[in-house]
Amino acid sequence: MQFFVKYRRRYFILVLFAFAVRCQQQEFVSDSAATLNFSSDTLCFDTVFSPLGSTTFSCKVYNPGSKNLLFDEVRLRGEDASPFRMNVDGRAGYSVSNVKLAKKDSLFIFLEVKKNKSLLLADAVVFVVNGVELASRLEVTAYGQDAVVFDRDTALHGAYTFTADKPYILHGAAAVDSDATVTVAAGAKLYFGAKAGIAVHGTLKVEGTPENPCVFSFPRYNDPWYSDATGQWEGVSISATGRASVSGARIRGARCAFDVTDTLSAADSVQLTLKNSMVEYANVGMRISNGKVNADNCLFAGCLSNALLVEGGSCNFYHCTFACDGLPVTLQSYRLRERAKPNSYDTIPTPLEAYFANSIIYGSSANGLSVHEQKGRAPMRLKLENCIVKLSSSYDLSDGERYVGVITEKPAFKDADKNDFHLSEKSPAVNAGLDSIAAAYPVDADGYDRSISHDKSLGCYAYKP
Repeated sequence: MQFFVKYRRRYFILVLFAFAVRCQQQEFVSDSAATLNFSSDTLCFDTVFSPLGSTTFSCKVYNPGSKNLLFDEVRLRGEDASPFRMNVDGRAGYSVSNVKLAKKDSLFIFLEVKKNKSLLLADAVVFVVNGVELASRLEVTAYGQDAVVFDRDTALHGAYTFTADKPYILHGAAAVDSDATVTVAAGAKLYFGAKAGIAVHGTLKVEGTPENPCVFSFPRYNDPWYSDATGQWEGVSISATGRASVSGARIRGARCAFDVTDTLSAADSVQLTLKNSMVEYANVGMRISNGKVNADNCLFAGCLSNALLVEGGSCNFYHCTFACDGLPVTLQSYRLRERAKPNSYDTIPTPLEAYFANSIIYGSSANGLSVHEQKGRAPMRLKLENCIVKLSSSYDLSDGERYVGVITEKPAFKDADKNDFHLSEKSPAVNAGLDSIAAAYPVDADGYDRSISHDKSLGCYAYKP
């Protein structure tokens, strides 16, 4: 007790001093000469579709000074007429009052583009102290793009052409009716909503080129948060009555980029012919369910599950590259059918004929190729000729009828991590293919003619030193 009485004055002085220091630390001042730093001096939304608006972008605001700052308001200069929406550290509005920013600290500003009809959008986020705007401000710009919008499900009849004049945004499914011939002109761009896709029951012609491709994607394709997203739209489905000829297409972010089905075995000719095209970031790149497909000089990359899933049918792939994080190619001579009992499946036998030539099948799984045959049924007719295939040491390659000139070495792409699947000079794929296949399908995915250099390299890209 005597100890406490003796030293209580000193303790009291220390407490007052600490309280005074803390009050000083927490004092926020209105300094019209303050300077701010930004993680980006200009926040640019690149290209957005004017009828849709954008996803949210963010910017960090730093206070590099020695004072705790108090702003009367942080506002969009255009206020409610601004083409942007704003949120300052969790508070939304065109103007947010009494914003504090401690010294050596930062806060987040979130912005998005509203729906509008303008093609060039600009504004600025300003910081107001004592009724005066600080010299430090955040410029905001966006480049809008006009588009043709399909708001609901659409059935296309007769002759219809998607042109390159404006991009198309399809919020609903588009059905190519059995009496329709739909053409997608070179350079046309089609962007699909989450539940949208194209169902082909008639004729679809995609006339892109490697230099001027046709784009099938989703509206947020250029948003860095979504650039490698899968399953953003449904994809292109082709029924037994449908016929599709697709050249120079760039298909990105679909659930199943191509779903070719002939459950009734009614198709008497090839349902899908695919040339010089790229399928990227799909859940499944292509699913063939008893359907018929021919493809050459195509890239299937970044697919989450399968680059190619074949459940019976007939398919031929020449000079194609399959590279994905999932299983590149799965072949099975049956389809699954759900029984009445939950979570129980039956199998339907489906004859399968598959031929791969001058191609590359490579991914992150132990085997790039998975083959499943139904016992007691007609054997699968499978042949891989002059292909690179990733296979484990236990994979049985003894069947000389199926596996001819199969290479199991790494393909040595230039930079697979950056989706560059061109061949390096050390690649075993260089000039390892069949002359006859290279001559029959000479134009690679870049539009380069292999016959110029007599190239017969494997995969969708010729080797160019």
